[in-house]
Amino acid sequence: MKPHCLIVAIAWIAAAPLAVRAQDPFAAPAGGADPFGGAAAMPAGNAPFGEPAAPAAGQAATEVEALPDPLVLELQRYSRGNNEKLALAIRSAVQIADWDQVAAFLDLLSAKKLSDAESATIASTIRSNYLLRIQQYPELSDAQRDAIGKVIAGAQKYAEDRQRIRREIARLDSASEGERLDAIANLRNGGLASVAELAAAYVADKPVASRTQLLDMLRRFEDQGGVAMRQFALHGKPSTRARAVQALLDLDLAGSMPDFVAAYHATEASGEERDVARKAFAAAGLRGIPSVEEAEIYLGSRVDRAADWASRAANDGAVQRVWKLEDDQQTLQWLEVPRRLALASAAADAATRYRRVQGSAAETRITGEIADLTYRIMQNADFGSADDFAARYGESGPDEAQMTLLQRALAAAIERRNEYASIAAIRLLKQTAAKGLLLSNGATPTGLVEAAMHSTPRVRYEAAIAASEIDYRQGYSGSSELLHRWLEMSALQRRPTALILEARRHLTRDKLSWLESLGYDVEIVSSVASLLRRIDAGGDIQLVVCSSQPYDRPIIETVDLIRRRPLGGEVPILIYCQLGKTLWDEDLREPILDRSKKIIVDVAGSESALAAAEEPNETGLPRVRRTEIRLDTSRGERFRQIRAKHAVREERNRVAQNLGTRWPAPVAVVEDITSPQGLALMIRDLTQSLPMPALTAEERRRYTDAAMVSLAKVASPDEPHNPYDFRSHEQELTSAIQAGGFSTAGLSLLSTLGTPSSQLTLANLVDSVALPLKIRQSAAEAFRLSVERFGTRIDRQSVARQYERYNAAADDSDRAALGVILDAMEQRANATSR
Repeated sequence: MKPHCLIVAIAWIAAAPLAVRAQDPFAAPAGGADPFGGAAAMPAGNAPFGEPAAPAAGQAATEVEALPDPLVLELQRYSRGNNEKLALAIRSAVQIADWDQVAAFLDLLSAKKLSDAESATIASTIRSNYLLRIQQYPELSDAQRDAIGKVIAGAQKYAEDRQRIRREIARLDSASEGERLDAIANLRNGGLASVAELAAAYVADKPVASRTQLLDMLRRFEDQGGVAMRQFALHGKPSTRARAVQALLDLDLAGSMPDFVAAYHATEASGEERDVARKAFAAAGLRGIPSVEEAEIYLGSRVDRAADWASRAANDGAVQRVWKLEDDQQTLQWLEVPRRLALASAAADAATRYRRVQGSAAETRITGEIADLTYRIMQNADFGSADDFAARYGESGPDEAQMTLLQRALAAAIERRNEYASIAAIRLLKQTAAKGLLLSNGATPTGLVEAAMHSTPRVRYEAAIAASEIDYRQGYSGSSELLHRWLEMSALQRRPTALILEARRHLTRDKLSWLESLGYDVEIVSSVASLLRRIDAGGDIQLVVCSSQPYDRPIIETVDLIRRRPLGGEVPILIYCQLGKTLWDEDLREPILDRSKKIIVDVAGSESALAAAEEPNETGLPRVRRTEIRLDTSRGERFRQIRAKHAVREERNRVAQNLGTRWPAPVAVVEDITSPQGLALMIRDLTQSLPMPALTAEERRRYTDAAMVSLAKVASPDEPHNPYDFRSHEQELTSAIQAGGFSTAGLSLLSTLGTPSSQLTLANLVDSVALPLKIRQSAAEAFRLSVERFGTRIDRQSVARQYERYNAAADDSDRAALGVILDAMEQRANATSR
């Protein structure tokens, strides 16, 4: 290379960086000018080349449509296929969380009419976890939620189909391994229905599968197999009990010892049962076979314990599963019932085991009878009919020992506050219609008559109805109480009664309106004496509301007096505390206004929210600090509120501590009642501890009708020794008959009174064109019977009035009804008395 060429090359290399930088199209010129020739500065942020140009005026922006998701398109295509493909589309849409598509697919599903088998297929395809997610998704409509709910219900119904389960059980002995595994899977899906059918198949004379296979399948359901099988061991036919006990030996050896003891020592036990029980004793490690005395003690203690647990059960809403063997002794059912009913069922089963060994302990037999009656009426509110009586005692009825046991069970049930057993025993005793249930040997009333004075309305009304069924019209101890009970029942209102004890009427306005809005007929009494008289009058009193400071009695004494009344022992009492004069003057210290215009409050010894503080004085001894509150309306009022609230709380604690557990019936002490919602919650909490729920409107109507029938039945004016004085209660009866709508029984009762007032009432009813013609005709017939028996008792002016009515009647039916009255009086024209 020539020298001058080398020099030129070196110079070009040295100047190359400047040339490159000058030609960089992305290099910003001095001043930040646009490298593409614009004068604007480089924009900051994520758009180095500037924002898109805005559309010109009048020109719309171009929208870019998103391409459809191929997966969604495929799911939409699937949803138009069969049920299984629709279910797959729903599941996949849930998996990708496309809830709009889920809603659309559920709309398609809701339009289909599915069988149980189709619902099962759909539910199996969607899978349980996704079904749960669908049910819990908040933005689905009610119709879409109902669609998936119907699928779940149909699938469950299909899984629990008893006929299908029986077919699956038969497949357990299949020669094909795959078929057996499929049957096991289907039986597992059947749940408790499979347990019931497996247990029934095991104890059958000719099982559809080997008992070994059935037992292996029952073990797959944890403890439910043994619980279900225990029903066959206890209530099954003699031919099935031995097989059930054998199954219990394999399924639940430790928990079935009472069944083994009862199976061995039962009077009707077969040799096979005893052999199985002997094996169970050996397998359990017992040194020998329990004796009869040991068996009685063992089973009796279990009866006492189960009955005690059942009596302590609270009405807290908890549920528990129970198994029940139907009357055909072949079909098992399971129920989800309140826990107190489940405990009652366990107590009844314990009593059945004790009866099988014919235990001789009198108290245990009574406890067992009470447990059995309690469970039966808790399970069936109408228990105690003639059919129930025949099923329990046979066509010949109870023998003398059974009758004595039933009467002693009634007395014990009343003593133990077991209202269920009391009602069941009363209804069964009613079926006997024995005169000895009314007639006692002394001045003390019989157990049935004493039950008519029970503090719970339902118990005393059932006893009164039972007494009216007994055909005995002679004098006996307690007859006047029974008459009062029938009169009380006849006067029952449509709504329950609540009593407010308060002398200051202006303080009851809110509570009265709140209680009325909660469905009570409210009565206000001003004194404790008036309250006790009202409770003695009876009726469906479901609540007493009173202040913690009645003016005429201390509240503790008031509660004691209520509980000691025959009809007040179970009435719920709600006590509210308010700041009264006694509290304000004695329990609190009034603010002191000194010369410096400050409120000086001495907090020495006070238990209020303002705590007492101590500081040393000149002598070195502690002195009480005096809290100063400047004369400020807001602060002073707040201080008064704090003091009042604390005083009410202290009063509540004082009353609650003094009442303690003096009485088992429900009593609640609250600080105050400030709203209807709060009052409703207080009443709910108060009544949860009641042994039985309160009477319903339907029950009150039924008892009112039964009272009219009972009164008409026992009102026998021709009986010379009738112990019931109806005529002295004529006004009460007439009011009750009118409130009951003038039923046939009520009109018949008016007819049997035979008084001028009753005959005039019947005559006026015949002329009441506002009443239905059928009632008026019944009243005319009742008037005729009354005149035929007692003669015409109305005065001459009233007789003349009947002729005027007849002549003024324009309708033939009215004239016919009035003509019955005239014919009756004319036939007894000379009879003015009996």
